[in-house]
Amino acid sequence: MDVQVTAGAGQAILGEHVRANPFLLKLFLARLLIRLLSWLPLWLSHALAVPLGCLLNALPLRKHRVVDRNLTLAFPGLDEPGRRRLRREHWVEMARLVMEMGVVWHWSERKLLKHIVAVEGWEHVESARQQGRGFLMVGAHLGNWEIMNLYATIRQPMICLYKAPKNPRVDQLLTRSRQRFGGQLVASGSPAMRKLLKALREGGGIGLLADQQPKQGEGVFTPLFGEPALTMTLVNRLAGRTDCAVMLMSTRRIPFRGWTIRVDRADDRVADPDPVIANTCLHEWLEASIGDTPAQYLWSYKRYSIRPPGHAGIYS
Repeated sequence: MDVQVTAGAGQAILGEHVRANPFLLKLFLARLLIRLLSWLPLWLSHALAVPLGCLLNALPLRKHRVVDRNLTLAFPGLDEPGRRRLRREHWVEMARLVMEMGVVWHWSERKLLKHIVAVEGWEHVESARQQGRGFLMVGAHLGNWEIMNLYATIRQPMICLYKAPKNPRVDQLLTRSRQRFGGQLVASGSPAMRKLLKALREGGGIGLLADQQPKQGEGVFTPLFGEPALTMTLVNRLAGRTDCAVMLMSTRRIPFRGWTIRVDRADDRVADPDPVIANTCLHEWLEASIGDTPAQYLWSYKRYSIRPPGHAGIYS
């Protein structure tokens, strides 16, 4: 009788706690789902993403307008059936990106490396390290950028720049998963610049994604697929103020098998005093990389939401 009373009281307290903190329940369920996904073999996760992606493509989502507009800008020669096909393929790849969260959060180093199908260009990183130079690895929202960051931190201790979530519990979970192979996360902002410069000058490695739109006044407009896109100048400033080697790093998903990693040396223009010239170099690489696997880019992101004076809105 006492046990039943105690159990009932515990359930009541738990119920009150959940009702008072519904976010905690959502967070618990999300963590449980991610754990379950980590137990699935990769081929099955990728296979299950096909009907899920087709379902997302069929639903009346607002994001479809963003995807369609971005695809029209990036591939003006693509006809309507081709654009619809690419949009469907894109949602399948985004579903695979979600299904791979279990990999990102929980897979061991050995299991992850087993599914890295090929790596090209890592000798550029080794060359910079042998010379004692810091190196800046610039990526984009292509393939699975989380896998790319994990692989890089396995091979070399690095500092990765990220945008910290507002909720500290979510931030703690994200940093725990991303730092588990020896990487260090630094939240973007003014204090981060000093840490990044110090690391590069001491021969360390830095990783960041350069295709995120900064705030108004914190970047320059640089052509991307023929349209002016507000682009951060951080890569240009870091390259110009240090003797670091700048690498362009990308990952591509090989369905049912794993991922490939590629590292290229950036053009010398990346350190040009003119940030537009420097960012043009980055955008040329980004356009070429997207062209190899267009469905795997994050087309649902409003990359052109901030416009130069006199330019009409893209997504209105």
